[in-house]
Amino acid sequence: MAVLDDAIKAYNDSIEQASSEFLSDAKQLEEEGLTTEEILLFLAAIDISTYFVQDLAASAGVGAYMTATERLLDDLPFFGATSETQLLALQNVQRSSIIRLTGTVGESIRMSISQGIANKLGTDDIADLIRRNLGRDVPRIDTIITSTLGTYQQSVIATMSEDLPNDTLYEYAGPRDEKNRPICRTFLSEEPLTRNRIEAEQKGAFLDRGGWNCRHLWIPINAS
Repeated sequence: MAVLDDAIKAYNDSIEQASSEFLSDAKQLEEEGLTTEEILLFLAAIDISTYFVQDLAASAGVGAYMTATERLLDDLPFFGATSETQLLALQNVQRSSIIRLTGTVGESIRMSISQGIANKLGTDDIADLIRRNLGRDVPRIDTIITSTLGTYQQSVIATMSEDLPNDTLYEYAGPRDEKNRPICRTFLSEEPLTRNRIEAEQKGAFLDRGGWNCRHLWIPINAS
């Protein structure tokens, strides 16, 4: 899906740029004559939620993610009413999630830079250390973004479905390929189901669908 791909690319690009900015700032302290101990103390005192998430390029990644939450609504069929307050509440949950993820990324980068400075590594070696440690500390960022945005879409559908009749049928929409989990293959092979029937087959499946990183959505097919 183009919206997801765009969000993931923009987020990853912003993290790479923010990481470079963070490292450059730390190296600048060396050039200004601060001792290793002074630099480490300075890095430890940084408020990651302000410096990394808001001040550096990572803020653009957070913005791109939130733009995706708006664009994804365009892909959903309009079948029910939901208030602006409800949508805002769902989007606020998403904002909290992406800020929390970005903070975790920032903490990993800070630790890598501190480790590199302590061991008197050069800029290129610290950059390599950042990439290695980030892959260990926050693996599969793409999967996290795909999962959280998919859950957001289904949450919007669930909210808009609250006033629909119990006999409303939902189609399991999404790709059919070798990546499908057994439960997804089952839902894809079945005729459209009511929400009660979906939950009877697997508890929580209306919101969770196939689980973490699921690429499918339950879409109502007989709602006006």
